[in-house]
Amino acid sequence: MQFRTTTSKDYIADPAEIEGIVKRFSDALVKELDILVKSVVWFGSAVRGGFAAGKKSLRDEIMFGSDIDVLIVLDDTINVLTPEVVTAYRVVTEKTAANISTRLHITTMPVTKFWDYSLKGDPILINMLRDGKAVYDSGCFGMAQRMLGSRRIAPSRDIVWIYMARGPMSIANANWNMKEAVLDLYWGVFDAAHAALLHYDVVPESPEQLVPLVKQQLVLKGIIDKKYLSVVGEFMNIGKMLMTGEVHKISGDHYDRYRKEAEEFIHVVKELIATK
Repeated sequence: MQFRTTTSKDYIADPAEIEGIVKRFSDALVKELDILVKSVVWFGSAVRGGFAAGKKSLRDEIMFGSDIDVLIVLDDTINVLTPEVVTAYRVVTEKTAANISTRLHITTMPVTKFWDYSLKGDPILINMLRDGKAVYDSGCFGMAQRMLGSRRIAPSRDIVWIYMARGPMSIANANWNMKEAVLDLYWGVFDAAHAALLHYDVVPESPEQLVPLVKQQLVLKGIIDKKYLSVVGEFMNIGKMLMTGEVHKISGDHYDRYRKEAEEFIHVVKELIATK
């Protein structure tokens, strides 16, 4: 659940004002949900002092700026979190937050998961424990903070390897995204070349005809510079290799060159069609 707003440096929020908003939200939420709520905590930039407030007030609906990050811990030890309960909880939380401030950004966590993450030393939760301030707590968040202070909570080997495993996955995703980006450039060049030929009433019957037709109908007739024949040919080649799996990785230098060539070719075709 996210309720976002904007920012400007003209207005400086008092931390007490931010805490007051969270406290009003917490009081209204606990009144509605009673024993389902274990803790309500505000954390993040609002607590650390890096909060970008906005030019009028924390209640204003603006386009950019810091959220007021709030953690809600629910008791799933004596309450069964059925789909119906979760749906009702979301409705109540969204309505309550909207009535208090559009800046509230809510994170919800069952207490069993809260303790599981705490005892494993999950870095994200550890940061919440370090700078978080509870406006409502039935002993859950405060106890975990004391355990952290006494060094009884520390990152486990399991959590270390979980985070370590994300590194190679992120690299693999980056490589995949780079390939997809070059494929997007390929389709941009492919479509622009088609547009140029169609502009002169030339209809390619298959992708294989694209390069020969660009040469015969556009380059040899002096309509476009011959260097763009190499551009189209190169993109047809790299696109085919990417789609067949012959190429698995694209370097940043290659991507930069492909992007520059694609943008230039598309611009030339656009000018060609617009002026003739």
